[in-house]
Amino acid sequence: MPQRGRPPGSLGKKKRDEIASQGTLRSLGSSLTTTLRNSREPTEEEFTTENLATSLDNAMDEINKQLQKIRKDFSKAIADHDKVIEDLKTENLELKSKCESLEARVAALEKSQGAHSELINKQERFSRRNNFRIVGLKTESDEDPIKMASEVISKIGIPNCKIERAHRDGRNVPGRDRHLLVKLSYYQDKVTIMKNARQSLSNESFYVIDDLTKMDLKEKRKWSQKVNQLFQQGTKLRFFGGCWRQANGKPYVFPTL
Repeated sequence: MPQRGRPPGSLGKKKRDEIASQGTLRSLGSSLTTTLRNSREPTEEEFTTENLATSLDNAMDEINKQLQKIRKDFSKAIADHDKVIEDLKTENLELKSKCESLEARVAALEKSQGAHSELINKQERFSRRNNFRIVGLKTESDEDPIKMASEVISKIGIPNCKIERAHRDGRNVPGRDRHLLVKLSYYQDKVTIMKNARQSLSNESFYVIDDLTKMDLKEKRKWSQKVNQLFQQGTKLRFFGGCWRQANGKPYVFPTL
């Protein structure tokens, strides 16, 4: 008769499942142990490199922020600078316009002043029309200028010439006699005196010159050296009416460089 129940030494299903579960746990434990055994902490080099990378990233971010701020500030500065330049351009144009206006006014004033100076010189020249000067006439104590002038005019060949007035004129210079300024009543007498004075007084220590304005005297002295050269070459010029003139009375045009 067959034996009932489990064979001797056999395990039940529950027991078998318990044993299998324990084996799986042991396998997982063994695998975890192996994994933990093989794992390690990061080295100092790896740790420093990681921190350095992080620091560089942070520094780059900060630099980028600063660059953005600088770019923004620089853009604002350029905009402000451009505005200042535009304002200066506008101001410069206004100043240029004012300068041109002032230059035009100055040119007009200079032209007007030149015309007025010439007009005044002509009027002064006309007021001296009947005047002449005796240069080098010795000064005497208690001298009579009109009598002295009359004696000189008589030597020139015009006796009984009517003299309106005569007096010493000019600065006192040691060792030099002041000019004797003479004003005649008639212009034609003066013309005759100026024509004949050089020849008539060639042996005297004094001589006669025209009474020129400052402007005319400056013009006369300006070309004196050139006039002397022309005289040696045979060209005779005479100064009257504010310029050097030829024998026919026409103004002589001096060549300029």
